[in-house]
Amino acid sequence: MYKEEIINKTMDLEDLNSERALQIVDELNDLIKALRSKNLKISSWYGSFNLSGDPLSNERINRGYHYHSLEGAADDKNFPWFLYWEIVWVVLNNDFKQGQEVLDLGGSSSLFSYYLASKGIKVTAIDLQKELVDNANHVAKQMNWNLENRVMDMRELDFNSTFHHITSICVFEHIPMYDRVIINEKIKNLLTKDGKFSITFDYRNPSAFAQINSPQDVYEQFVKPSGLKIRGNKEFADNGKNYLLHPFYSKKRLWNYKRISIQKGHFKPWDFFKTKSTNDYTFGALFLER
Repeated sequence: MYKEEIINKTMDLEDLNSERALQIVDELNDLIKALRSKNLKISSWYGSFNLSGDPLSNERINRGYHYHSLEGAADDKNFPWFLYWEIVWVVLNNDFKQGQEVLDLGGSSSLFSYYLASKGIKVTAIDLQKELVDNANHVAKQMNWNLENRVMDMRELDFNSTFHHITSICVFEHIPMYDRVIINEKIKNLLTKDGKFSITFDYRNPSAFAQINSPQDVYEQFVKPSGLKIRGNKEFADNGKNYLLHPFYSKKRLWNYKRISIQKGHFKPWDFFKTKSTNDYTFGALFLER
């Protein structure tokens, strides 16, 4: 009996235990070390170049209770295992090959776009932050990679060519839901005949801004507007594991951060004093094709 492959799913640390996954982890570590040795910058999982590592920072709190780094991680301060999972899972469930063209949405200066470029893949990465774009173009030149970076808004994708793959690593949850749908309506026309669309995103993030909380949300925001076919399991699978904690609910009580979050409409005023003693959300991945 045919067993459906479960690839559209939430994050699991155990996914990094396979032989191929461990190989990719080693390659990521080697890539980080190689770039560091040349003083070339990589954006962290938070989109900035160097995180402080301060245990009271939002970034550290966001890693959740009882966070542990991967054994042998080259730079856990900037690249926690969550990011490794996103990269590994997208690579494992795709057929990236030398000579293919990839459009990476929101990934300039990212470890993911660098990794693909280091494999001989032609990568075009777009980002709104000029600093990240300029740095990535500098890195591409120094490493002799076929990596082009452009300042471009995902809502205004402007290309005359098509791509074998379009990817995005934890970007969509930072975009208003209405705009997510508009972006996804344009993806199909930018893919080659057998092109693939692969993304990761926050799943069950409690912020009212994120709003990707169920398999139905995944379908309505990504699958339906794109008009693309789902690869693997048709309904998004949630394993129920939570690895991250939203800083708003930290026991450390970041009063100013809570006020700002409420002012922005991400949380309700009556949640101001609420904290959580367990982690509350995770990442997910989705794989579509033309």
